[in-house]
Amino acid sequence: MEKYYDMFKCAFMNQLEYRVNFISSFLFSLFTFSVNTLLWLAVVKNTNTVPLEVTGIISYYFITLIVSNMTSTISIYKISDEIRLGNLNKHLLKPYNYALYQLMLDLPKRIIFIFMNSLPLALIYFLLKDKMSLKLSGIKILFFLLFLMFGYLINFLIDFLIALYSFYFSRVTSLYTSINVFRNISAGVIFPLVVLPKSFFNILKNMPFMYTNYVPTMLLIEEFDTGEIFRNFLKSFSWFLLLWIICIITWKKGLKKYSSYGG
Repeated sequence: MEKYYDMFKCAFMNQLEYRVNFISSFLFSLFTFSVNTLLWLAVVKNTNTVPLEVTGIISYYFITLIVSNMTSTISIYKISDEIRLGNLNKHLLKPYNYALYQLMLDLPKRIIFIFMNSLPLALIYFLLKDKMSLKLSGIKILFFLLFLMFGYLINFLIDFLIALYSFYFSRVTSLYTSINVFRNISAGVIFPLVVLPKSFFNILKNMPFMYTNYVPTMLLIEEFDTGEIFRNFLKSFSWFLLLWIICIITWKKGLKKYSSYGG
């Protein structure tokens, strides 16, 4: 495990040199946060069909601002290019797991996000706390952190799986863009999923995306009993395991094709 820690530490130090990127990315997220919040506040004030009140909308998008940034990954293009351009060979000769290697390169970006943007987030919370309604408890905070961890891992594995299709196709950009749009909608990043008809909502409950953003967000703004929280966590963990297994199978099959193609 020491070699993976060294990878993480090296990647962490390298990412610190690009800390301005994290600030600019967060500022863009603030713009999205503001637009979505104002839009849905206008909807709430002019209709009675939205289950969330004003405080619920503000709380929802504030938590989503944190969760979506904490669980996002950007490793897909690097992985895809290494497979497509033949640069994967150098990693296959080294004594480490390639997926864990990429995880150690990507994870520092989430850690740095916390350090770089904790103060702005605290300021936003201070300014809006009277307009928010958060239902917090020790057990909720514990599971919220667990949901964040597995939400990030689920997103990483989804991106890793898409990148593995570079074994079969020369470009996966269009596939990734399409899935990413669907993911943002299905995860509740664009709008709260409670506004959807129950039939659509039930379909999304059987997909992994909801557990990367919507479930941890709603955990902090609505009342849940411990049993329901634990069931949602089991679903999140199950999706992590399933995606992990699919990635292993796809990786092994892809390597066979990669070997025959690359010689």
